[in-house]
Amino acid sequence: EPEMIEAFANRGLVHSRRGDYVRATTDYDQAIALDPQYAPAYNNRGLVYVEKGDLDLAIADFDQAITLDPHFVLVYVNRGSAYHDKGELDLAIADYSQAIALDAQNASAYNDRGRVHSAKGDQDLAMADYDQAITLDSQLAPAYNNRGLAYYGKGDLDHSIADFGKVLELDPADAV
Repeated sequence: EPEMIEAFANRGLVHSRRGDYVRATTDYDQAIALDPQYAPAYNNRGLVYVEKGDLDLAIADFDQAITLDPHFVLVYVNRGSAYHDKGELDLAIADYSQAIALDAQNASAYNDRGRVHSAKGDQDLAMADYDQAITLDSQLAPAYNNRGLAYYGKGDLDHSIADFGKVLELDPADAV
């Protein structure tokens, strides 16, 4: 039975990657029916709901995944992203901060929290988070991109150009 649960969950990932959210959801539902305690299925189904634009269902699934596994760092990042998309910025910051508390080496969580600080207009906190993300992962192109935008917003064009140059070096597709 554990193999079936993972097979449904893994097939759900493939369907999701293909953009077939109906089949992905069906597979995650099957995994959950076989094991209602399987937190990754709730997390992944939540991501499908995010893709479909149903943030409330996504957050409900992320909540359930956290209830089942309060140390599942990625779920806090995913729920933080959903809260950010909903405009619930303080809840997003709380989730990213919890992800960081559980895994202080999670560069993406710092980058994502920085984006929320930026959306709230706090460029200094945003910059501190981007700096930490880059310290942890010097190859994280989105952090350079976001920091470049923050530098630009502060009028620091030289640093902005340097960061955008780094994005072009690491990942030209991310330089938008």
